[in-house]
Amino acid sequence: MDVLQIEGAGQIFRILPKPNRGLTPTPISEKEAGFKLCKIVGKRNIEGGKIQINLHDGRSLILPSQSPRQKTEGEFAPGGAMQLGLPKQNMMGVVPFQTGALGLVIDGRNQGIFGKITTITAGTHARPKIVKIETATEAFDTPAEYVIPVGTQVSLVGLGEK
Repeated sequence: MDVLQIEGAGQIFRILPKPNRGLTPTPISEKEAGFKLCKIVGKRNIEGGKIQINLHDGRSLILPSQSPRQKTEGEFAPGGAMQLGLPKQNMMGVVPFQTGALGLVIDGRNQGIFGKITTITAGTHARPKIVKIETATEAFDTPAEYVIPVGTQVSLVGLGEK
């Protein structure tokens, strides 16, 4: 989901997984270059009532303390995606990991395929959490750790063609 801009050439790309091609630069508009999506991989409470959010690319964000009546459990749940503004790294929004959301497979044999998340099956100690994704032509299961939500009704990022 990184954004790459070539100075002087006026070209802007988002690095996205594509089926059978791995990570591929995909041309994007200047408006879309103003943010990136990061998968939330961890969340914990820290001293002072603050919340620390860990993202897939190694970043850690510390959110200001909340009043006890404000709940944020579901808002920053691991598996969701945080929209970060570039270059200031400010939080623009959150895409929850839930059924009905649009998901992009970022690893495994279905890498680069995107579609609607129809079911999320809880995992066990020996078996990972499984997600069923439906595209216009097929439906398949993949581990939840391989999926990043990219939008609720419409994708926030231009995914190009499958």
